[in-house]
Amino acid sequence: MYMIFSIVFMLSIFFFMTHIFRKMKISTVIGMIISGLIIASAPFRDVYLIPNYAVIETLGDIGLLGIMFIAGLEVSWSMLYSEKKDAAIIAVLASFTPFFLGFVVFFFAGFPIETSLFVGVCMSITAEATKARVLMEMRKLKTKIGSLMMGAGIIDDIIGMSLFFIIGYFFHTSLPSKEVLLLAGVILSFFFGVFVHREIGRHENMIPEFEKIITYIFVPFFFISMGMRFSFESLILNPFLIIMTISVAIVGKMTGSLLTKPFTKLKTIQLYLVGWGMNSRGAVELALAYIALRSGLLDVGVYSSLIIMAMATTMIFPFIFTRTVKKNPTIMD
Repeated sequence: MYMIFSIVFMLSIFFFMTHIFRKMKISTVIGMIISGLIIASAPFRDVYLIPNYAVIETLGDIGLLGIMFIAGLEVSWSMLYSEKKDAAIIAVLASFTPFFLGFVVFFFAGFPIETSLFVGVCMSITAEATKARVLMEMRKLKTKIGSLMMGAGIIDDIIGMSLFFIIGYFFHTSLPSKEVLLLAGVILSFFFGVFVHREIGRHENMIPEFEKIITYIFVPFFFISMGMRFSFESLILNPFLIIMTISVAIVGKMTGSLLTKPFTKLKTIQLYLVGWGMNSRGAVELALAYIALRSGLLDVGVYSSLIIMAMATTMIFPFIFTRTVKKNPTIMD
């Protein structure tokens, strides 16, 4: 009975926080991250809000698979086809540049090769949901640059997931069997979501209801599980790690986007805007970081800094996008 009460109370906190952030027109992912950190923080643990860690983690694993399925559902092939050439060029450079830069910086900072590789993968990911919400609110989703952002993000995520799978497979001998199965499940869930969107449609049959069940019942427990492994102490002891992580992530995406200038007909200011669009990370990056931590491929300090980076980059994009478009009304054409 107490377990049921705790679960209902935790879900209530999530609903309240996401509602507040939605009203503030801030990505609900930020509200979910903060909710997970609050619930998993010491004060709440001390009053036994989380009575059974194993149950919460199991529900969190279901939520993790759900997040990846929803991420796959967000892959719109019509958006990809619309600006496919420029989108492909931007996606490749905006994915591999932060991946390479993240790997090099962390490797030369003294981190193990596997940690550096997974940091690079986390930095290569972008957040489709965040971009889509901002573009729809400003009625810019179906513009040339709006379609380009979404198409590039789709390819970017597929590249990132592929890199994660390849590197995870390469280091599979050091992974616990449970984490290997979870990694395989994450990959399959993502591409199953892609398949469902393409063959059935996101708004057909019972798909919207199924998505709501995942989002409102299981996804919150992923963020609680994520928060249970977060460490404020490690970041306080090494604040330079946060600065390095955020800086490398932003510089990598912006540089990758701007490097496409000779290969596209886009203006520099348009690529600047696209770069910020590719910069927001969101829930997929958090999911990959979480698996890497549980697998022993990231330490708690790096993992915690990646969570802060996801929050920072996800929050920055809407403000810069809104300001840039208002100053340059024709930039999306």
